[in-house]
Amino acid sequence: MIFDASDYEEKILLLKEREKELKCLYKVNGIINENLPVDEFLMEIVKHIWGGWQYPVILRVKIQYENKVFMEDGWTETEWVQSADIVIDDTVSGKIEVFYTQFRKLVVDSQFLPEEQKLLNTIAANVSTYIFNKKLLKTVETFEQENVEDVRTSQDSSGLLHVQPDVHWRWRNEMVCKIAEKLDFEHFGVEAIYLIGSTKNATSGPASDIDILLHFRGNGFQENELRAWFNGWSLCLSELNYMKTGCRSDGLIDLHMVTDKDIENKNSYASMICSVNDGARLIRKKSA
Repeated sequence: MIFDASDYEEKILLLKEREKELKCLYKVNGIINENLPVDEFLMEIVKHIWGGWQYPVILRVKIQYENKVFMEDGWTETEWVQSADIVIDDTVSGKIEVFYTQFRKLVVDSQFLPEEQKLLNTIAANVSTYIFNKKLLKTVETFEQENVEDVRTSQDSSGLLHVQPDVHWRWRNEMVCKIAEKLDFEHFGVEAIYLIGSTKNATSGPASDIDILLHFRGNGFQENELRAWFNGWSLCLSELNYMKTGCRSDGLIDLHMVTDKDIENKNSYASMICSVNDGARLIRKKSA
């Protein structure tokens, strides 16, 4: 067997990177075990997770949580950034960002390794769980001291769990933007794509449809192709939603198509285009 020194060295480097990531997670777990107040906990995370990345010396961490920012002084944000949401009880309450302050080396189109995004996601999940448990404890204590009506009217409820989740509309909104990006306007005869309904209004629940409004100028054949294309997305998103929430559906996209004549006459959904009250939100328009 021929010994490949370069392959051996590459494997050693990969193992060293995994070792750094593991030590980083051990550090996070240690901070969690200190049972600090939330603000102190987040600042400790900022100060101590940098060692898990490939270039720790030039890595800086920033956490945004609710209306606060946690970061160390003396550095400037750059375009080389990774982020992960802090999700508390199905509500996106903030995010963790890691920045490289200098350029070192690109991996495809990023300075970050794919494994480092997984590391950040894991840290964000642990942070989310920690804050959730803190809020849950405070909520239970509050309910023990006061009746439900007093809690609802309390002026200081910042430490309590949120009532309205927003994870559902956020990922739906992101998927609509991705669909709009992939949609071949010329091929399907589409002039513009809009978002309406609960996703646009940021009120989607686990079983909510995604209401999409299309300005269509194509023929019958294009319409059939277009509906089939969207049906594929609809079924895929339905399955994704089932995995996230356990809610079954025959499809998640509710597609509405309007023509130039509909817009001129302000028929039905066409009236929502350029409407002041609860109007459709333009996602993408056909290039001139």
